[in-house]
Amino acid sequence: MAYYCQSNLKDCRGHAMPLPTAIPDFDMLVTLHQHDPQAFEALRCHLLQEALDAAPAARRASLELLLGRIEAARAASASPQQAASIAFAMMAESLQELRDSWQQAFHALSELQTHLLLEKVR
Repeated sequence: MAYYCQSNLKDCRGHAMPLPTAIPDFDMLVTLHQHDPQAFEALRCHLLQEALDAAPAARRASLELLLGRIEAARAASASPQQAASIAFAMMAESLQELRDSWQQAFHALSELQTHLLLEKVR
């Protein structure tokens, strides 16, 4: 599943505007969101797509799936606060999975070290 966003930033004459690669400062983003929500959304999508494109090829597919889950949760949310809460819960779940994986790797390494030490002693 690929992640796609439509970029629709236009200049005053209706021509497609190149999107910046740097994230504007917070105040600029607030102003853009308040005065031109469609341009804000186009910028958000563009920056997300750039981040996906810049990711290592081995990680790109999983990042696209994750972004798809996040976007689906945002679309299904009743409010921005609910969307943020869902995103936070997804991050917490991911962090727990990372902790579990780290613990499994740590225990496997400990077992290997113990086995090697026992073999060396014999």
